[in-house]
Amino acid sequence: MEATKTARRSRQEWIDAALEILSREGAARIRVRTLSEALGVSTGSFYWHFRDRADLVESLVRHWEEVYTTRFIEELSQSPEGPRARLQAIAAGVIRQDLARYDVAIRAWAAHEPGIAPLVRKVDQRRFAFIRQQFAGIGFRGADLDMRARTFMVYYSLELSIARQSKRQRLHEMKRRLELLCRP
Repeated sequence: MEATKTARRSRQEWIDAALEILSREGAARIRVRTLSEALGVSTGSFYWHFRDRADLVESLVRHWEEVYTTRFIEELSQSPEGPRARLQAIAAGVIRQDLARYDVAIRAWAAHEPGIAPLVRKVDQRRFAFIRQQFAGIGFRGADLDMRARTFMVYYSLELSIARQSKRQRLHEMKRRLELLCRP
């Protein structure tokens, strides 16, 4: 069924559309009119769910935090696996589930949108702390621990934007990369 200009979209559909526009066209294109045209609805649908663009922006970043960080960390925290297996699960999850899909766009946006920069920093700190905890569990300490955790985090946040390989190839290299990072 084709949407009409009088139809109303769900809050989640607006957030998903905003994420897609952000990743393809950049933050400047996240406008109520642009989104309503992309969704094939009137701007009234937007105001049914959001007070204003700032409300959408905050909702979008909080959604990114919840789906691409919080749920994943909570799931892995419940795992009986050890730290090496958790690191492998993180890397594999990022690749298989495209968990870094929006990371570059979100970070570029945070550089120009002061309201979201603190939220992005919070996500980065949470991710880093969890990854650092895994490397500490393997036995790394001090500067060596921090370097490994940063290398892991930065690589898997940016890999999708720099690696022009299939998921299969990326998963194969992931194992070799983890061997290097986990080697004393």
